[in-house]
Parts: sequence; structure tokens; C-alpha cells
Amino acid sequence: MSEDREMDRLFDPAFDDQDLIKSAKRKSYFRMTSISLFVSICVLVLLILLKIQLTPYFMVQKMTAQELYYDIYGANIYTGAWKEHYKLVGSTAVAPKYKLLNGKPVNLGELSFDNSDIEVTVGESELTQFSYAGNRVMNFFHPSLPYRTYTNDLDELNKVNDGKLIEMALSFDKAYTYEEVVSMLPAGVTLQWNWVNTYSAEELEGLKDAVSEDSEDPLILRESEVAGFPSISKSGETIQHPTDAFIETLDLALRKGGSYKDDFEQIYNTIKKDDASLTDEHIEVIGVVVVGDQQQLQALINKNYIKASSFGAIIDEY
Repeated sequence: MSEDREMDRLFDPAFDDQDLIKSAKRKSYFRMTSISLFVSICVLVLLILLKIQLTPYFMVQKMTAQELYYDIYGANIYTGAWKEHYKLVGSTAVAPKYKLLNGKPVNLGELSFDNSDIEVTVGESELTQFSYAGNRVMNFFHPSLPYRTYTNDLDELNKVNDGKLIEMALSFDKAYTYEEVVSMLPAGVTLQWNWVNTYSAEELEGLKDAVSEDSEDPLILRESEVAGFPSISKSGETIQHPTDAFIETLDLALRKGGSYKDDFEQIYNTIKKDDASLTDEHIEVIGVVVVGDQQQLQALINKNYIKASSFGAIIDEY
């Protein structure tokens, strides 16, 4: 019927063909607008669905990389379970960061994707630094580098009140195997974490050359900058075969290290040198983090394998 009416209008003497053209244009414009709007809505819905599906995947990748970073870097620094916050824009995740002193956690704040991996410290000198949480930041001294001044906090133990648990970094005079380290430490002192030599001979020579041209001491490393492996798990239990666990962590880091992958590759290749694969025989321990009370740590005084000692966190024992 509508077609008949349109035909009748064509033969109507008063018919204006411009009206038909305008009507056709309006219909065409409306049809195109409707199709474009429908396509746009479909694309938007598809993008939202894709984001909902992909965001958890990419978040897991980032969380895994961050966890692996703190499994290797940071002396006696652990990360807890992640809490995720998913949004259409700006999804985030946070996790607690802490130390362990004989199973007692020391809060270091929260870790997120936006946090810097190197903690900002303040202090009266290079040898005395504090975190913003108020804890002493441990110093580490590489045995192959010449320093004019070393931290010797073992001589300051008598200034610590009774009933305190003390975290302390020990820098060795040379590299030792893990088994040698275990046998060297006195009974009652908890071996918490192990500093591994991750510097190549070329890097160390470069640092020595830089020192000879500069009046300042060579690289003093902070607790967040050194790489190694724990002897105590996140839950406070002794790790069986920690060197094997370290190698497994490095293998996983090479595959899932994300933005830290280049750092992990450098560590892996430096430790294994030119051998085909990495074994625990390649792991050189050049320092440790130990925990104990005043009397227990006093047993370390005058040990010839200790080149430097540095206070970390100090908390109530009970």
C-alpha cells in the first residue's frame, strides 16, 4: 500500500520531487546512524569483555614478576599475599612487604606496581642509614673491593637493650659455599638470608678502577640492592636445600621475570660463569643476614671471616 501511495504522489500535479529526495536522505541518514550506533555499542561491549578477561591475566604476570624480584633481591625482605582491585581503568594490586626475625614479622609497608624497587633512605652518613619506617638499613661490602671504612656494628652490641631481637648483616672476607657458611656460624645464631656474588670479574675491575680515580669509597650496597636467597621461608620455617630452591627460583625468573628479566639473566649467567648449567657448586656466598639476641650475636665478635657488620631491624624478643 505504501508503494501505491508513493506512485500516486509521483503522478500528483502538486508533487515536488525534492520532498522525495529529502525523505530518502533522512531515511538513509537514520539507517546509517542506527547501524553506526549499534556497531559502536557492540565494539564497546567487546572491549569491556576483553578487558575483563585479559586484566587478571596481565595482573598475574606483574604480580609474579614482583614476587620473583623479592625472592632474589632484598636481604631478608618478603612479600605476602596480593590483594587485587579490578577496575575498568586503573586496576591495581597491593601486597604486604616485611622482614622476619626468628619468625616475627617486621612491617615494611605495602608493595604495589607503582612502588619503587629501591627504598629511599635517610641518615647522618653513608654508613648509617634509616628507612622511613625507622629501621636501620643494612650495609653490605663486597669482599673484592677495597674500602677505607667498614661498618662494625658487632662492637656496638652492648648498646642494645636486653630482651631485643637483632637483625644484622655480615659481609665476609671472601666467598664461601653455603655448607661452609652453616658450619662457620655459632650455635644459637639464626641464618636468615644469604648474599650471593652476582658481579662478574669485569664489573669488579671496573668498580676498582672507578675507586682509584675518585676519593670516595666503592659501592656500598643497601639491603634492597643485594641479591641472594633465604634460609627461612615466608612462614618462618627452615628451608630444606635452599641452594636448590634458589636455582629453581632463578629458572622461573628467566621465564616469568617480566621487566626484570634482563637483571635475572645477568645474575644467572654471572653465577654459572661459562658452564652449561647452574648447580649449587657455582653459588658463592659473600655475606649473610643473621638474627639473634645480644648474647647470641656476641659470639660473632672477632671472627676472622667477618669483614663488616651492620645493624638492621631491632625488635622486642617477646
